[in-house]
Amino acid sequence: MLGLFGLIYIQSNQLNKIIKENVLVNVYLNDDINQTEIDQNLAAIKKMIAVKETKFISKDLAAMELSKEMSQDIVEFAGYNPLPPSIEIVLNEESVSSESMQNLKNSLLQLPKVSEVKYNEVLFTNIGTNLGSLSYILMGLAAIFIVIAIILINSNIRLNLFARRFSIKSMQLVGATHWFIIKPFVIRSFFNGLYGGFLAVALLLLVLNILPTYFPQIQYLYNTESFTFLFVILVLTGVFVSMISSWLSTNKYLKTKIEDLY
Repeated sequence: MLGLFGLIYIQSNQLNKIIKENVLVNVYLNDDINQTEIDQNLAAIKKMIAVKETKFISKDLAAMELSKEMSQDIVEFAGYNPLPPSIEIVLNEESVSSESMQNLKNSLLQLPKVSEVKYNEVLFTNIGTNLGSLSYILMGLAAIFIVIAIILINSNIRLNLFARRFSIKSMQLVGATHWFIIKPFVIRSFFNGLYGGFLAVALLLLVLNILPTYFPQIQYLYNTESFTFLFVILVLTGVFVSMISSWLSTNKYLKTKIEDLY
């Protein structure tokens, strides 16, 4: 359950990253700009922190692309090329916010021969608002799933040790030390947590292999590093919670009086 949520969280973040990195900013230039000024503008834009990639689009290339979209020669239709040269900017993921975009726009407008800077302002606002809300929801769900997972593991171990409470007390009465009694239960919990973690990882890998059969596009959201980190966390969480629960439960029965065991 916790692993499935982890997959959803990772793929949501990956989707957010893809959306942010595909938001474009178009810098429109004056028709009388020369190649030297274009090169200077490109160099200045590439130095800006918010910018990841740049692409210069000449008047002819812009007309060609628009003609393909419209299935009609725009120059022939209008009698001239009405499109200005422009620079297309791909942003860094961290820079996709209303505030950073306004700062970037102001910087771009100060460059020579820049006539206009366009981007989807509504989209930027919505991205910031929606991603913020989604992050809070996912963090809340993560906390709930973690608590549920801990409660389930702890309850299962306590139930198992409850059935062995008389054996635990008997060993204490014949002189066994606390650690001697607790050690085998903790070791067993370690391996149980380890096996449980590996089983969860195996099931998640199965899910990851099956999903592309029904949803081919989902492969673009896969992130090997994040998945590896999730798998390690799952195994370590299973081991840690199992060992701690076993130690606490065993210690509880060692401190309990015999008459209270019934």
